Amino acid sequence: MKTVIICGIVILTFGLWVGESAGELKYGELRLGAHGSYINPKDSDFDHIFGYGAIAKYKFTDTLGIEMGVDYFRWSLDEGDVEMPFSSAPGPVYYKEVDRVYPIYFSAMIFAPITEQNARAYLGLGAGYYQVDSNIDGHYDVVVDGKTYPFTITGKVNGQWSVHAAVGADFMLSQHIFLNVEARYVITHLDREQTHSNPEKGSVTVKDEADFNNWQIRAGLEYSF
Repeated sequence: MKTVIICGIVILTFGLWVGESAGELKYGELRLGAHGSYINPKDSDFDHIFGYGAIAKYKFTDTLGIEMGVDYFRWSLDEGDVEMPFSSAPGPVYYKEVDRVYPIYFSAMIFAPITEQNARAYLGLGAGYYQVDSNIDGHYDVVVDGKTYPFTITGKVNGQWSVHAAVGADFMLSQHIFLNVEARYVITHLDREQTHSNPEKGSVTVKDEADFNNWQIRAGLEYSF
């Protein structure tokens, strides 16, 4: 978070120092685009999670704008990635979780004054919601008085609200086409529910909450109307 803020201040300061003498970058008021994303959650075993998304931007003035977008990420977890509440099972525990995550977000943006003819830096601050479509499946055996009781694991993952800060830049490739690159830090968490069931022993639902703060590197193309 500190890195994003410091980089953003440096970029804006440089833009103010150069001013408009370096040239004028022409913007349309409305831009639509698509991008690819790399997400790197902190304190996590996730590796190389890539996703994609779509955005709409609108500029009210030469330096102020808003952005709305939605992303898509997919990952899978097994018993080694999720803390299991019942570790006393005598046999192996099978667990498979597949999460399809749709972050929906809104950002307010402030653009630096012109730094180059075809480049423009900006800072962003916003909020969103992480919608999660999860599929949890698992099983293990519990032995009581010499009798084996097979338990099944089902459940879901609930997304939560998020906040983020971003620093990025637009590069004008033609009159209507822009290349956008951005680094974003997101603060959010996920709530997981696991239901462990056996027809004879009944069922119990266990809930846990995990922070999902993450860095995102994003790059894509935008079309200006």
